[in-house]
Amino acid sequence: MTVGIIGLGIMGSAYAANLLSAGIKVVGADPATLGRERLEAAGGETRETVGPWVADCDLIIIAVASTTALAAVSWTLAEFLKPDQVVMETGTFAMADKLAAKEAVETGGAILLDTPVSGTGIQAAKADLVIMASGPETAIEHARPFMEHLCHTIMIAGEFGAGSKLKYVANHAVALHNCAAAETLHYADALELDRNVVYQLLSKGAGQSKMLDLRMPLMIAGEYTPATAHMAMFEKDLSIIGADIRAQGILTPMFDAVSAMYNKCWTTLPQNYDTAAVFEVYRDLDNKK
Repeated sequence: MTVGIIGLGIMGSAYAANLLSAGIKVVGADPATLGRERLEAAGGETRETVGPWVADCDLIIIAVASTTALAAVSWTLAEFLKPDQVVMETGTFAMADKLAAKEAVETGGAILLDTPVSGTGIQAAKADLVIMASGPETAIEHARPFMEHLCHTIMIAGEFGAGSKLKYVANHAVALHNCAAAETLHYADALELDRNVVYQLLSKGAGQSKMLDLRMPLMIAGEYTPATAHMAMFEKDLSIIGADIRAQGILTPMFDAVSAMYNKCWTTLPQNYDTAAVFEVYRDLDNKK
């Protein structure tokens, strides 16, 4: 059994490592040397670009970060895929971009699944993700044995695109909970409480959240690299969610408030910082009073 992975960044590399650990052959493609070196060190095969080799894969996973890369990869895959070959697209993109990728990949009869994931790079490395799978049920069932090595939960979302809609909701919650953890720690600092005691309480009490568990230790230590989810990626994700919320015409005052905090992140903090660094915005704003 062979899985091809297009894009060997934080997430793609994690997928590859987990599949290799399960005894599945992995061939990965990425123009960047670092990702290929990581995969080769783990025992996988690498290519710089998509090519005829993809036709020999039992499953293809797309794990690219930009809409430009998604479009290019989708049309290139269409040149080499066989009819009924299954491809998973795992990123967070606007629905129009997902549908464009579907049109491209399926030109020759292949099948594209919309399968975004919920979780950070650290979670991906531990196969501690949720995969929101949408598309034809037969294609999902074909991909399931491979997906099971990448996550703890596979959610069957419905028709193509429903997975992305669930991801928008998931990232909406992530944005709020991340800021909530930062603001709570900022308040605890004002009360001169021991940060580690505060974290112990919150991670065990009624105010616990997954984002608090993952990100508050980074806030306490002030260590934001290497990122589990970096600023540049989250800026893209929040832009997609914000545009979709506006399209729905609904009121989201909490999202509006945290978006303002993240907007300060984009302009004042390094793009390679983890999104936990929103905590620094709280501290900076108070220092400027």
